[in-house]
Amino acid sequence: MVKLKPPALVNTGFETDEPEVLLPASLAENLGLYPPTEGSKLEEYSVVGGITFVIRSPRTIRVKVVVEDRETEPVEAVPLISDKESEVLISDRLASELKISIEDPAEGTWRFRDEPLTKKRSSEEPKYWILS
Repeated sequence: MVKLKPPALVNTGFETDEPEVLLPASLAENLGLYPPTEGSKLEEYSVVGGITFVIRSPRTIRVKVVVEDRETEPVEAVPLISDKESEVLISDRLASELKISIEDPAEGTWRFRDEPLTKKRSSEEPKYWILS
């Protein structure tokens, strides 16, 4: 089992019916999810710039938030793989199941829903994954 701790971007515009996480192809390769395997499906997604295609993995992965003072319970998520995206993106449904509450998107602050409103966590620096 591979464990990586890449920071991820919560994208509330990434609206899904089930928990999904978009993985850059190079990260998916590290996780053994890329290149595509039997059962993978090419799917069309509508994005701000138009239409893009992603690979939907037939396997689910377990995703959790790990910060300095706590971690969430793992959530099963469907990995989508993109050769165009360079950051990990968390769908609205996955963010909800991880109990993430965005407090100020411009400042990059957030908290867990069960924390006091005064608790402000800072976003981590992004990590970019480039297909080699």
